[in-house]
Amino acid sequence: MNKPQTYFFQAEILSLSLMPQRAESIAQKLEKSRINWNGFVQLASSNLVLPALAYQLRKHDLLNPIPADLQAYLNEVMQLNCERNKKVIAQAHQINGLLQKNKIEGIFMKGTGHMLDHLYADPCERMVYDLDILVGENEMVRAAQILESEGYHTQKPFDPGAMESTMHYPILLREDQVAGVEIHRMPSQYLYQRNFNTSVVFEEKTQSKGIKGFWLMSMRHRIIHNFLHSQLMHNGHYHGNVSLRDLYDLALLGQSDDLLKLFRDYGHYQKESLSYLRLMHHVFDIPVDSDLQNSGNSLIRRHARVLNMSARQLRRHHRMLLVLQKYVVLPVRVLWNPLARNYVFSRLADPGWYGRHWKAMKRQFGA
Repeated sequence: MNKPQTYFFQAEILSLSLMPQRAESIAQKLEKSRINWNGFVQLASSNLVLPALAYQLRKHDLLNPIPADLQAYLNEVMQLNCERNKKVIAQAHQINGLLQKNKIEGIFMKGTGHMLDHLYADPCERMVYDLDILVGENEMVRAAQILESEGYHTQKPFDPGAMESTMHYPILLREDQVAGVEIHRMPSQYLYQRNFNTSVVFEEKTQSKGIKGFWLMSMRHRIIHNFLHSQLMHNGHYHGNVSLRDLYDLALLGQSDDLLKLFRDYGHYQKESLSYLRLMHHVFDIPVDSDLQNSGNSLIRRHARVLNMSARQLRRHHRMLLVLQKYVVLPVRVLWNPLARNYVFSRLADPGWYGRHWKAMKRQFGA
């Protein structure tokens, strides 16, 4: 299997959550196909779905055709992720208790929120790095200070001058905890606040159904947030490099809602959202509604082009887009968007920002 074939085969394995009848076809491919297992693991790891693949293969008794050493590795990966996620949930309980004690409502977002609501058949499936917690816009600094009083610390200072355009406090870390914590005052970047902001999310917040005692986004808002985060905030729609984990989350979230109707009712970024939905159907080979047939063709082509890129070509692709975004698009945006001006000028006024920015660019360009 080449890289694109491997990608779609991994999507087929993940789709067992939705269509378990595919197990027989997958078993035949595992038996008969020539699979580059090193490439399989690398691709799954870069898409943050290796534990999910391991779980689905084990659940559907599909591990036998896989080399014994890889079976052992997949079991180890899943076990380590299980243990880590148990610690993440325990950390979420601790932080939730601290916020409630101080009369702060926190909404747990993204992967942690999905696990708290039992979106996955098993919490071992999802890789989670950070705890993303949305609080009231005026509560972010107080919530962060509460965590700092409990031993959390940041690796870069918070700039009050950038408050207007700040989405979340600098990531908070504690040496005895497994996950970093991002305290958000906005659920998405300043560009998308007009139609998806903190007050809107809090109006529809809902209690977790799986692990009790947590506030989560409504299902509708979790789906919209998945789209905004993957396609606009991380530019997936423009560069075509869409995380398989994001698509898998969307597919699972779509089991409880009509995604096509939801995105149409949302009414914003229709081209991008419907293209994303069409790509999800394409990747997981899910029958598509006739109303969606003609959407997303250009995104599917960009996605295919990226899948065919070598690692070197992909790095060059991302670097070119990074330069375009930071040094062309953002300066132009400053001319008409006051929040973009705040974002840029608050950084330029911070003497420490230049060193941090230079180090970040050196990491990106391998200097």
